[in-house]
Amino acid sequence: MVSYISSITSKTVPRLTSKITLPVVKSYLPNYLLWGGAWVFGVGTFTEGWPLFQETFYKNIPVFGKHWDPVLDPEDFPN
Repeated sequence: MVSYISSITSKTVPRLTSKITLPVVKSYLPNYLLWGGAWVFGVGTFTEGWPLFQETFYKNIPVFGKHWDPVLDPEDFPN
């Protein structure tokens, strides 16, 4: 025989903010730094050849910005 449920049953979900504490954030911090660094590296890798990103971001990096300045030989300049 089939048994039917006569009313809807539900569970209450505990609040998310009660679970976020400083020790919990500290325990996840290395993961956030690792994945955030990987994300930044990936964005930098895939946008390195785009002229808009070169002009806006990469040429303004203090030490490595000269890498994106074009170096042309004198014989390549038109007279």
